[in-house]
Amino acid sequence: AVVSTQSTGEAIALERDHIEATEDQTQPDVAAMRSRAGGEMDAFSQSVFPAGYAIPEACKKVDYKPIIRKVEYSVRGGTLAKLPVADLRLYAKGVKLGLKSTAKKAELVAAISKFIG
Repeated sequence: AVVSTQSTGEAIALERDHIEATEDQTQPDVAAMRSRAGGEMDAFSQSVFPAGYAIPEACKKVDYKPIIRKVEYSVRGGTLAKLPVADLRLYAKGVKLGLKSTAKKAELVAAISKFIG
């Protein structure tokens, strides 16, 4: 997230139209783990989780990159206040602004504008 935010900030500061792609290196390399552990990982999963178990949607990692880009380009274009509150809240959560989940649109716009500068 830090690298992505840095790339976005750099693109805005240098007035670039394209943000360099960044690789999230915090995610485990599952393929390498499977090649080393063999079938032990699958055996463990089968012994712990019931048959047909799927990870709940609420537990899946959210990709904040698209919303971060969208909001930061909106700030640059002067259209931040036109974005939906849901997008503003998701951005605030993604960059960890520390706002309450019940923050009003005006509060979100002010905090995001101040954060981005």
